[in-house]
Amino acid sequence: MSMSYDQVVSVLEEFSELKRKESTQNRATYYFPNNPIRRQTVLQELYLTGNGYLYVGYLPEFQNQMDNNRLINIKTLSQDEFRSTLKKVLHSFQR
Repeated sequence: MSMSYDQVVSVLEEFSELKRKESTQNRATYYFPNNPIRRQTVLQELYLTGNGYLYVGYLPEFQNQMDNNRLINIKTLSQDEFRSTLKKVLHSFQR
């Protein structure tokens, strides 16, 4: 079962290093500021439906799941899977 918007936001708010930016059409982007060496966008196009795209470009275990932009759709992740993957993503941004 996919996560609701509130569930996704709840997980994202557990990570104080992430900042939220509102974008057009009721979408939000979460980014990791002050990260000059690596990409800053962590999650993009978070919709009110709870769907969004997580950047996993530095995680080789997602190589077969990511699209050409190195993103995965979070729609199929449980809340625990999303939290765990997000932790890995943030750790990969700090290397």
